[in-house]
Amino acid sequence: MDPEISKGRARGRGRAKPQGLPEATDTARQGAGVSMGRGRGRAKTPEEMPYQAGRSKPRPATGTTRTETYEKQFTGMRISSSSSDAGSTGKSSSQGVEDGSGNGNGNGSNGNGSGSGDGHPDHPVQSVGRGVQRGRPKDFHGGVLRTVPKNLETKKGTKGKKIMTRSNFFTLKKVPNWRLYQYRVDMLPEVDYTKERKYHVRQNKNLGNYIFDGTVLTTTHPLCGKDDTLTFMSKRSSDDQMITVNIKMVGEVEPTDSAYFQFLNILVRSLLEKLKLDRIGRDYFDSKAAIKDPKLMSHKLELYPGYVTSIRQHENSVLLGVEISHKVLRTDTVYDMIKTAVESRGGGGSIQDKLEKLLLGEIVITKYNNKTYKICEIKMDASPEDTFEDKKGNKIKFSDYYLKRWGFKIHDLKQPMIVSIPKEKDERGNTRAPILLVPELCNMTGLSEAQRGNFNLMRDLGQYTRQDPTNKVIALTKFSERMSKNPEVVEELKKWDLEFDGDLQEVPARCFEPEVICGGGSKKANYQESNADWNNAFRNWMCLSVVQLKKWVVIVPTRDSALADTLVKSLKDVFRGIGMTVSPPVVKTVPDNRLGSYMSGIDEMEKSGPEMIMIIIPNKNNPDLYSMIKKKLCLKFPVPSQVVTAALIAKGKGLMTIATKIALQINCKLGGQLWAVKIPLKKAMVVGFDTYHDSQHKGKSVGALVASTNDTFTKFFSVAEFHETNGAQEISLKIAGMMTKALTAYKAANNSLPERIFFYRDGVGDGQIRFVHDSEVKVIKDVLKSFNAEIKLTFIITSKRINTRFMRGGKGQPPSNPNSGTIVDDVVTLPERYDFYLVSQSVRQGTVNPTSYNIIWDESLLKPDHIQQLSYKLTHLYFNWAGTVRVPAPVQYAHKLAYLVGTSIHAQPSSTLDNLLYYL
Repeated sequence: MDPEISKGRARGRGRAKPQGLPEATDTARQGAGVSMGRGRGRAKTPEEMPYQAGRSKPRPATGTTRTETYEKQFTGMRISSSSSDAGSTGKSSSQGVEDGSGNGNGNGSNGNGSGSGDGHPDHPVQSVGRGVQRGRPKDFHGGVLRTVPKNLETKKGTKGKKIMTRSNFFTLKKVPNWRLYQYRVDMLPEVDYTKERKYHVRQNKNLGNYIFDGTVLTTTHPLCGKDDTLTFMSKRSSDDQMITVNIKMVGEVEPTDSAYFQFLNILVRSLLEKLKLDRIGRDYFDSKAAIKDPKLMSHKLELYPGYVTSIRQHENSVLLGVEISHKVLRTDTVYDMIKTAVESRGGGGSIQDKLEKLLLGEIVITKYNNKTYKICEIKMDASPEDTFEDKKGNKIKFSDYYLKRWGFKIHDLKQPMIVSIPKEKDERGNTRAPILLVPELCNMTGLSEAQRGNFNLMRDLGQYTRQDPTNKVIALTKFSERMSKNPEVVEELKKWDLEFDGDLQEVPARCFEPEVICGGGSKKANYQESNADWNNAFRNWMCLSVVQLKKWVVIVPTRDSALADTLVKSLKDVFRGIGMTVSPPVVKTVPDNRLGSYMSGIDEMEKSGPEMIMIIIPNKNNPDLYSMIKKKLCLKFPVPSQVVTAALIAKGKGLMTIATKIALQINCKLGGQLWAVKIPLKKAMVVGFDTYHDSQHKGKSVGALVASTNDTFTKFFSVAEFHETNGAQEISLKIAGMMTKALTAYKAANNSLPERIFFYRDGVGDGQIRFVHDSEVKVIKDVLKSFNAEIKLTFIITSKRINTRFMRGGKGQPPSNPNSGTIVDDVVTLPERYDFYLVSQSVRQGTVNPTSYNIIWDESLLKPDHIQQLSYKLTHLYFNWAGTVRVPAPVQYAHKLAYLVGTSIHAQPSSTLDNLLYYL
């Protein structure tokens, strides 16, 4: 059966701090859409030097490339995954496994330093200069985007049964009324190592209360006048160098300024440091409580528990959001990956091609400074023996630099280098030069595809990462107790006149009644409140509409022909049961399971003009085979197709269940409708839009748009187009073109245009909302005007990767997961937004993840109740799953289409398939 996509996995990155080694940087964390102050340049250590400059060119022996030489040297070599001579833990970076949710919704914070930081002056990074950006960043729009319609009386609904929940927020009981003063800190000679900068600032004992993130110093009292500079001296202990520290005011922050909450976030992060937590990536984790389960360690994995925090103004209070997070730490290096690839390559193919396929796009972390980098290139003609120029113009080998500067001895001096291209700009706004990295000193991050496909491993991880509501409440309560009992934290809060409530925030909610699932004829299905799943209904089900299938083909290798016969017999019974009239298929056997044999079989069957092609492949171990089949049948010979694995059929157990799912998918792909729910809204179109990065074409992404074309929202028009990954303006133009096609298709199907359009947009971060509001909404409105200016548009951003959680039951009640249909539109929502949270799916493990809905444009004149109910009803209409999903069905369809195109087809599918759900 065609594989279903995974939903919303987290992508946090980071690694454990190497024991005994200082960090090279303490990069500030940026909040959503607002800069806290100034950016600054960094010293160009070798990992930040252009690889073209200052190194000797390799001179391989005549007739032998360095690639060939490097391949040969692996024979019989013994290599350790940790190459440190001084203090490395040998542990690598991580991927967030935050109950399956990824990074969160609040505004971030900038930096994590405080006046009482633990910087050490003995390991400065040599600097070649430092620039300062003055004023707000170029993309700062001034103020928070307010999307609540002026004529909206209330964004709260009333429908549904009232319930009480608790959420993972703590109220700030005592809200200060500070006036904050911000200062730029400069040092001469230049110091770019953040912990050393904090050390020098800390030597002035007269600064009073302050927070310093390495760049911007913030106080609640003035240190000097606007035109004055506060100057003092500090001695660096490593070489007795005197450092001149200059502090100059750059502005004031009023309590109404959004940067005010960024300061609070910085303060909260400084409290986490006082709990002795380690900063890994953006968040904080407890390395002392590391989970070293032998089952995980056998896969070179460890698990660190930690917290993701965010503080901001919610409806009536300032709330601190805290989510329990986990980091998966890997101990294998990029060098280990290269070595394995070389040893297992065999005699065919280029090692360069194999390494690029294996490593390009992967995120790695360096052992010496805990920074993460994306691999953009494998430099087979570079090595640690190459040289670069330091700030004095002296040439130094990479291997010598890492030994002298960091204490890391590089064992393999012939290994290739990896290249990363920084996203951030330099102090002049120019693109930074590529960075050369040593594979031996870079650990892999996150879980590999093989590990993700290991059911037992993922189950073992889930025992720790998927906390049920009871354990989540316990963990959050322990966090609160830990904060309230730590003397340093208590003193810091008292110093800043802050106080947090120790209990989780209670949040009123409502729960909609379960929907009735309507099939063909008088068939209906119901589900329980606690489990929104109607799979059992298909034992005796009639589809809402079916398509006759007269000509179809089954292509199968000769050795699996008996399995094909078994499946076809089972499908015959199922087709009859769901109301489909299906003729016997033409079975085409091919000699083996090679790609060429399948392609020849398809070419031969194309002449007969089949309406559906089913192809049986051995298993899922050859993704290239699946991709080439789908590419052929979506581009050159566009016809609905169904790929089934012989391994699944061979199990025998549950064959009728498998046949039922295949039959339902085939009906969908031919244009049939499986079920519907009652939606009173008529003459309306619902649209889903999502994007996915193309795995084959660097810098390209796929945008997929799926729009309904009937009143029951069960028939769809689908289109996918490519755009530049960073081309936000281009996305807007593509959306305009796709919307034009969707409206044309709707008019062709109904002989009229819709009166209302509900556009659900996924894949938008907080920092992109203003652009989407100002650009994408505008181009869609322009398209609607070209058809009919009276069409009303409602534009809704859906967000799955959020850190907000809800546990049913108030204080003193046993916590449990909220039922499907739970709506929250007060207390934890945001005052400037027309937003709500919806729990639409049911889960058997962990704590359920709500989805955030942010209505940034609304002309529908519908009540909040109606938009909330429409959104919930639409989560029932994803035909690949007999249950509710996390987002409205058009969004899930768009994601499925973008995923197929981005991972398998890599080209725009044929327009002859646009009116079919061929990508299920």
